[in-house]
Amino acid sequence: MTERHSWIEAGVVLRPHGIRGEVIVDLKRDLIKLVTAGCELRIRSLMGEVSRLEVEVVREHRGRLIVKFRAVETRDDAEELRGRGVWMTREQIGPLEPGRWFVQDIVGIAVLTDGGEHLGEVAEVLSLPANDVYVVIGEHGEILLPATGEVIREVDLEQGKMLVHLIEGLR
Repeated sequence: MTERHSWIEAGVVLRPHGIRGEVIVDLKRDLIKLVTAGCELRIRSLMGEVSRLEVEVVREHRGRLIVKFRAVETRDDAEELRGRGVWMTREQIGPLEPGRWFVQDIVGIAVLTDGGEHLGEVAEVLSLPANDVYVVIGEHGEILLPATGEVIREVDLEQGKMLVHLIEGLR
């Protein structure tokens, strides 16, 4: 597995908290408990610059984390992290439940209907309140597929394909 595929996007640094270098981090809910003192997170800027930072202190606050990283000592240091993506390793996260996938694993896979029609490839995953939506782009344009059991029938990451059932109104 390449290093790119061993790191999973987990959330984002929202803003500094206080004057001692702490930041508020918004993580996917099921990952909050996995961030502990001593663990390493990867922080990526919008320009793609990557830093590996060790968590010194962490506490939960209103469904988010307040994190103090080693080497981030001042509010100005913390301000440099604002808006940066937070990444964790697959090993930190552990195995997913059956029927769940990491976004980066399904972006780019082929999408076929249960009737054998090739719709295109997953270009993006929209995380919406009700459920995720897979944006599929193919030769006939864009199709939005809700990530529900009624529509998504099978995902085979090894073969790089997704089998879907198109319900009325999806085209």
